[in-house]
Amino acid sequence: TRHAAVDRDPAWSPDCSRIAYSSARSGDREIYVIDADGSNRQRLTRADGADKHPAWSPDGTRIAFTSARTGDAEIFVMDADGGSQRNLTEHAARDRAPAWSPDGTRIAFDSDRGDHTNVWTMSSTGAGLRNLTGGAGRSFAPDYSPDGDTIAFVSDRRGSKQIWLMDADGAAPRRLTTDAGAHLHPTWAPAGKRLAFAGTRTGRSQIWVIRRSGSALKNLSKSERTDSGPSWS
Repeated sequence: TRHAAVDRDPAWSPDCSRIAYSSARSGDREIYVIDADGSNRQRLTRADGADKHPAWSPDGTRIAFTSARTGDAEIFVMDADGGSQRNLTEHAARDRAPAWSPDGTRIAFDSDRGDHTNVWTMSSTGAGLRNLTGGAGRSFAPDYSPDGDTIAFVSDRRGSKQIWLMDADGAAPRRLTTDAGAHLHPTWAPAGKRLAFAGTRTGRSQIWVIRRSGSALKNLSKSERTDSGPSWS
């Protein structure tokens, strides 16, 4: 992207031809898309309030995202060209970090409605809201496994921020990472056998991968800078 503004939240389109991301290059954080080679940048949102966390629908026709244009963070969805932007949550709470189920019928997100930040799901139309994590600490940043059976998320229910897995209906939560430091931004590999995440066990945020069994933890970035927000092609 090569711009003085902060560009973040990259998300590959399902066909790997484009990347959606958020940028403050216009002065306000907005959603952009760009071809995989860095060409053909297009700005999709133009509303007051930060727009971020873009997530492509599995068929590549829509993008869900977080927007603060109403005064609260809400989950919006739009066509892949920026058209038909619509608020799905419409609630006086912070609703963030949408993630589509592989069949495109549901969207997971985190919300602080109620007493704690929890992982919720809803249909892709905004109906059928369900709290999956139920207030055990703070739970956020969900991501569906490619087979749709499992959701990865971050929780501090046992102190530090760790990666957890649970069944797609919220059952059987189990802790995946156990080492020191914070663990953030879990994202599944396309084959569903590994996850990438940002972890601080070295003292600064680095990109790590781990098998869904919890084995084969590996530092990929080994940088002297802060690395975060991984996204698989």
